[in-house]
Amino acid sequence: MKQELSTPETNLSKENGAILVITLVLVLVITLAVLALMYLTRNDVLISSNMAVQSAAQEATDQGVTAANTSLQTLPDWPEITSPGSWYLPLPTNANGPTRPTVPPASFWSSCTGTTCASIPIQYGSFNFNVQYVMYPAGALATQVGGNEQNQTGTGPGVQSIRYYVVYVHTSRTNGGGLGVTVQAILRKVQ
Repeated sequence: MKQELSTPETNLSKENGAILVITLVLVLVITLAVLALMYLTRNDVLISSNMAVQSAAQEATDQGVTAANTSLQTLPDWPEITSPGSWYLPLPTNANGPTRPTVPPASFWSSCTGTTCASIPIQYGSFNFNVQYVMYPAGALATQVGGNEQNQTGTGPGVQSIRYYVVYVHTSRTNGGGLGVTVQAILRKVQ
């Protein structure tokens, strides 16, 4: 029986192979961890960017509601009497007569021109928006004159006529990207 003596050189060569395998496994694990981190970071950046655009669009929409209210309040009379232009429309009708206004579909806003709604550009931060609005009489079920709710009617000192209007404001990015925001608000005009 012949015994081989183990020398330090033969043990060292066997260990070099194991160290190489362990090193490759560790490099693979670290690479996968870095790729996962890059993926999660990219998604977080996209989510943050979308939230920033959505927040800016909501702020621009609020400015659109303010612009619609200003347009309504600066009229010397009721919009249905003065026919102020494209941003005011009469109550929609069907076979049974006038109906309540409903949110315009997306196709309305995409084809909205100066003759069917008001359109104003608004810059909020680094974002540019196209804000459009259209207004209808409220068509409420209380005492109505010309399709508008009136809280008080009559003549004499201290008597005010109050009419309510429904405004739909739509905001979209001017470059066409991102989500559009549409809100409904009730505006009041007192005379």
